Amino acid sequence: MCRELLKIGVGVCVMLSMGVAFAQDEVVARAGDVSVTSTEAAGLFQSLSPESRARLSADSATRDQLVRSLLARKAALAQAESKGWDKQPQVQAAIEQAKQDIVLQSFLTSMSVPPADFPSEADVLAVYERNRPAFMQPRALHLAQIYIAVPQDAGEKVVEAARKRAADLAKQAQARPASFETLARKSSDDKASAERGGDVGFVPEPMVQPQVLSAAASLKPGEVAGPVRTATGFHVIRLIEVRDAAARPLEQVAPQIRASLREQRARQIAQAYLDQLIASGTVSIDEKALSSMLTKTQ
Repeated sequence: MCRELLKIGVGVCVMLSMGVAFAQDEVVARAGDVSVTSTEAAGLFQSLSPESRARLSADSATRDQLVRSLLARKAALAQAESKGWDKQPQVQAAIEQAKQDIVLQSFLTSMSVPPADFPSEADVLAVYERNRPAFMQPRALHLAQIYIAVPQDAGEKVVEAARKRAADLAKQAQARPASFETLARKSSDDKASAERGGDVGFVPEPMVQPQVLSAAASLKPGEVAGPVRTATGFHVIRLIEVRDAAARPLEQVAPQIRASLREQRARQIAQAYLDQLIASGTVSIDEKALSSMLTKTQ
């Protein structure tokens, strides 16, 4: 699978097309009485970083895993509410605290919007020049694969059969590199990349599985290696292109820098506002009472 070619955190999933305006809030997943709607799924996927969404856009297995997790959480919540768990004093207190935090954060956000012309172009350039190493784009490999899946509970015979199948495909691809796309479309168990002739696109080196990275290290563009064993199967890989590490141009990272500077300035404005509220009145703190409370909680 594509996800086995990459290093993926548990909380990372595929991004569905978020530009779609849903005609109605249709159900996209269901487990018993619990369901996930298109709006809920869209919100879940929008919480991911653009890089994660782009990198994993073809990984249906990880997408399904995340939706299953959401279904499980909703099912557990329904059971908890049916038992009156949300009415327990400590839960009610936590809900009230969360409400206060949300109201306060929303209010402070509205009170701390930086001027529209902040930051200046000079500010953005200065941050870029001071932090060039942070804006480096890592070396990336443009890879294609033929993936042969191996079940987690597979016995030795099944594993060996999969290895032989992958080895045969590798032999064919090495003998006729031009046949790689055809072989991938016909034989790869990762159907998403198979539809593209095995192409998984550019993958930053830090995201490539160590076994795959090691096998690709000796390849020249167009060459094939494998089979490469990973946790869930075998890969026959083809190196298409290498993109060296390079500094991302200013125009590419300027929006990121601008957003970061505006966020910093907003925090400064909010803190100044809070400090001013306290400074405008007389503050009295009962240190003895506070000390007594701390002693009792130990």
